[in-house]
Amino acid sequence: MVDDTDQAGERRRLAAEWAPALHALGQPERLLIALYLAGSEKSVRELQDDTGLGQSLVSYHLVGLRAAGLVTASPQGRSNRYQLCCADLDDLARGLAGLAASARAGQ
Repeated sequence: MVDDTDQAGERRRLAAEWAPALHALGQPERLLIALYLAGSEKSVRELQDDTGLGQSLVSYHLVGLRAAGLVTASPQGRSNRYQLCCADLDDLARGLAGLAASARAGQ
């Protein structure tokens, strides 16, 4: 059985571990990009079309997401294809989208 001290320590560890990732997703544009990348792989151009953001802004936010380790890039021809780092982040992005839909439905 896990005691309260162990649970508190685990919660602190998780908070410290996830804070940088959540901070990186705290900007609306970065979260928007992450939501569009959930379950898919896209180019900067596709992200521009999806988000309505300009090329330089998409690229800028991708740099921040890559620096946080949340997005990876795979070279394809003269450009890159971007995707979320892991299935857990895909699940989180889908969960956030579902949470937003539930919140809207409850209003």
